[in-house]
Amino acid sequence: MKLLNKNNIIKNQVNTIEQYKVLNYLKDTFNTDAIAIYLIDRYTIKVIDTNNDIGYFKYNSKTKNVDFIDNYNKSKETER
Repeated sequence: MKLLNKNNIIKNQVNTIEQYKVLNYLKDTFNTDAIAIYLIDRYTIKVIDTNNDIGYFKYNSKTKNVDFIDNYNKSKETER
């Protein structure tokens, strides 16, 4: 799991195309100054807001959409 800093977010510095698509969705939807963004895996980004609420956003390669995942298996989060 990798925390993105403000510079990473501005420059879209992620590891995969799927993460890029999720990050673009988050930038269009949220004020990125008010959330912490973590890269979880190839398809998934974790978001923590100022109230410490956690959400997971995953790129769905079949539908080509970004889906909100409310029951993400936290054991899949790996430290890098």
